[in-house]
Amino acid sequence: MKPSLPLAALAALSLTYCSADHGGDVQPVAAIRPANATATGTLIGPLAEKKFYKLFDGYDSGDNFEGSGVYTNGGRYFVVFDNRYKLGSIASSLPENSSQNTLTGSGSGSSNFEALAYDGNNTPHYYVAEETVAHDGAYYPRIRQYDTSLGYQNSLWTDVAFSSGNSNKGFEGVAYVRRDADDYLLGLIESTGQIKVLKKTSGAWVTQATIPAPVAFPDYSDFAIRGNQVAITTQEGSQLWVGTLSSTSWNFTDAGQVYDFPRGSSNGTVGAGSNVLYGNIEGVSWLDATTLVCVSDKADNSQPSYQQYKDQSIHLFQLP
Repeated sequence: MKPSLPLAALAALSLTYCSADHGGDVQPVAAIRPANATATGTLIGPLAEKKFYKLFDGYDSGDNFEGSGVYTNGGRYFVVFDNRYKLGSIASSLPENSSQNTLTGSGSGSSNFEALAYDGNNTPHYYVAEETVAHDGAYYPRIRQYDTSLGYQNSLWTDVAFSSGNSNKGFEGVAYVRRDADDYLLGLIESTGQIKVLKKTSGAWVTQATIPAPVAFPDYSDFAIRGNQVAITTQEGSQLWVGTLSSTSWNFTDAGQVYDFPRGSSNGTVGAGSNVLYGNIEGVSWLDATTLVCVSDKADNSQPSYQQYKDQSIHLFQLP
């Protein structure tokens, strides 16, 4: 989700969080990072790329698909959109106007869906994170569960509460981790880059730890975990961080590396200029150790017009 305030103003803000029962003191969370991290290279690609409206049969360029989360599984790309309740399933060959690509679900209006994760243990299912929802006097991320056919099953609240003034700065990314026979979801906070480690109980997702942001980005739009390999994206900074998560503690074990998304010309041609084309990357998932799939949100009126060439799309990139 794009910030509604300039970065300079956002930098002066801070988020707060507390336990679901509101017991104890409210804890401060660090302010937004003010500047982009220095890149060590540029991602290779796009290896492939398509506008969402071209993939689903019966849609045209006037239909908005605000991509916000993606997960690759079984040779398909599963996508959530923050302006739709329908979940997308896309063949990896990216066929246009094809019945191989489907939209499943019901509901009207903006969904507030910001992230997607997959739990392959026991009975496999998907988790979809609603960024924040008004609940119990505050705003909480809520986790929806779907079966492998993308049928809705149930929802559980998290215990991470946000103030109403920052209610649109909640979970922007989630990733599933299994440790010691326990289920965890890691939730990435959009404005600070902190990662909340949540353990699943019978009634909620409960915070177990907080991982500090491993990189200085102006915003944090999604992250993905493959084994211990972690990727974090920023849409404002048009960059990707790759680092390593400890297998025994909730900490990163290295400083990681930062990569720019490819730059290009004002007519959207990659490699033909220095303009930031990918200013709306909202979702990321690992295909293998060096290849990632990303999805992008809709460019807003405050952005350069040339960023519309790469918005509302699915993209494949490779690490250099």
